[in-house]
Amino acid sequence: MIRDRGNIKWNAMMLPEHVKLLREWHEKNEDVEKPELDEWALQELSEQLQIAFQNRTQVELKIWEAAHIFTATGIIAKLDDMKGALYLEDGRRFPFHFIVGLTHYE
Repeated sequence: MIRDRGNIKWNAMMLPEHVKLLREWHEKNEDVEKPELDEWALQELSEQLQIAFQNRTQVELKIWEAAHIFTATGIIAKLDDMKGALYLEDGRRFPFHFIVGLTHYE
């Protein structure tokens, strides 16, 4: 089995500026474009949110924020159409336009 030091062996030959640029490039490369949902997908998401809110079931939301997608789990406490936001029972708030997916558990 080859027991290589990986990237460590190359750092001695690289200038700090190069290392910095490579790290920035790697971070930028992980950025995710916001998924564009069509009219049907938005309607389905809206219906699923209403069902989960009425039944008070545990949901897992896929949230796009700052060029990354993360998940948030909880029970929906409030759907505020005036502010365009969803509130979970633990106090977290998510704008509707950042929600890109939903899974609810029975």
